[in-house]
Amino acid sequence: MARVDWSRFSADPRRPEVAGVRATDADRDSAVAALREAFADGRLDRDEFDHRCAETLRVRLLGELVPLLADLEPPVPVERDVRREAIEKYRRESREARTGTVAIAVLTTGVWGATSLSAGEPQFFWPVFPILGVGAGWLVLLLNRGDRIARHERRILARRREKGQT
Repeated sequence: MARVDWSRFSADPRRPEVAGVRATDADRDSAVAALREAFADGRLDRDEFDHRCAETLRVRLLGELVPLLADLEPPVPVERDVRREAIEKYRRESREARTGTVAIAVLTTGVWGATSLSAGEPQFFWPVFPILGVGAGWLVLLLNRGDRIARHERRILARRREKGQT
């Protein structure tokens, strides 16, 4: 059974913060393509297909596409959804740590270069200490990938339990 490819839309219409954004012609075309595929798979009969296509072409907001497509695929198991969100959080965390390390390296090396040139002779490369300090945090993050993702999963599940979503 094929799944709706939500990445083909200008933004994921399932996300609440995007639901009120105006749909583009390409968004409507993507929705019709998903309906066409569901019809070809036998998940929709001809009347339902025609009705949903007509509704899709009248859609103004991205969020209005969701009810027309949501029942065309099985729901993502909570575990897989949580895992995907945890991995995304880890990637964002890793990207921020890498960016911080590079920023500190560039900044401190620039200061060292400016002061070293004004002194007339090369000085001890002191930026190595802040670079190693910040870089060590990034390295620990990379080496503990599995533990960090598992921690994110636990936090996501706990937050969802608090909100009554699981």
